[in-house]
Amino acid sequence: MNYKTRRISLYIASLVFILAFIGIFMVKDASSVWAEYLYNDEFYFFKRQVIFLVIGIVAFFVGYFLSPTFLYKNIKILLYISLILLGLVLIPGLGQVKNGSRSWFGIGSFGFQPSELFKIVFLIYAARFLSDNYEKSMKLKTFLPLFFYAILGFFLTMLEPDFGTALVTLMGLAMLIFISKLKIRYFVALGGICAFGFVVLIATEPYRFLRITAFLDPYQDPLGAGFQIIQSLYAIGPSGLTGLGYGGSLQKHFYLPEPQTDFIFAIIIEEFGILGGGAILLLYGTLFFYCYRYALKSTNTFTCYLKLSLTNVIMMQTLINLCVVVGLLPVTGITLPLISYGGSSMLITLFAFGIIASKGEMNENSIISRQHRWSHLTLRKDS
Repeated sequence: MNYKTRRISLYIASLVFILAFIGIFMVKDASSVWAEYLYNDEFYFFKRQVIFLVIGIVAFFVGYFLSPTFLYKNIKILLYISLILLGLVLIPGLGQVKNGSRSWFGIGSFGFQPSELFKIVFLIYAARFLSDNYEKSMKLKTFLPLFFYAILGFFLTMLEPDFGTALVTLMGLAMLIFISKLKIRYFVALGGICAFGFVVLIATEPYRFLRITAFLDPYQDPLGAGFQIIQSLYAIGPSGLTGLGYGGSLQKHFYLPEPQTDFIFAIIIEEFGILGGGAILLLYGTLFFYCYRYALKSTNTFTCYLKLSLTNVIMMQTLINLCVVVGLLPVTGITLPLISYGGSSMLITLFAFGIIASKGEMNENSIISRQHRWSHLTLRKDS
């Protein structure tokens, strides 16, 4: 690995921790009013987020020094463990209910979401599957084992329910499969089936249907389903170029519910304006650019697909959260990676970025040329 490649790894790590430390200060600011009201301690969420970040830094370096060969050989065991945890969390007494979802294991006052673990583990398995079966990937039946685990994980995640994480996982999988040899017509057919399935899921669950109607016209129910997005837009609207300044948010004063989680980007824009929001977008954009560039410099297929798949899923989560905050998508409950409050999200995201930034390569005879790597990622014409 040459100097330029090692430098990209440093850029990725630097950008990750810049965003994480921005998140620390924004969580403290956005949550202070709610923390004082709920726990009589304005630093309640801030102190917990600091703990999450410290543990997350350890997770980052675990991922960084973890051998891709170890992941390749043991990912199926990790996949089974994550599926078992997804099943166990549904059992009353083991799984805890928060915000209407039985998706947490409680450890003291802290919680852990197995769906976050499954999201990352499954996409690592998908990277191994594609690297092993690339030459046969023009046939749809080649992907049946992969689709089986995807459907099983999606079903268990939806039983919690956690629609947002399930959606992001499937989108990450779709982006990875797109670089295979599978014909475009199969993507169209699978996309149609998935779209029909999502329509059924939305139509059969009242709260999801309300989120769609609130997205189309939030002012039809301004005190109910449309309340959160309206308050988010009220935060963004008057912010101007430079915003109200750090600590100057009005919406955090019991208007925008739990502003330290899904809608923290609205508080960022309210306090730092278009320039502040644009700076965050620039940091994310630069980070994902270097992640993709680093993945393409991998010397073997599995490491390349591994870094691509993890970058895909984090990028999709980021884009969906940002679009929700500005009213371009319905509310999904997806956090903003590295910045939103949350232990499971911080831990798993930093672990994933550790793998992406890692300098390790496979010890297998799967070396591919630069031309071969790029040929996997070029747009295909359906034959």
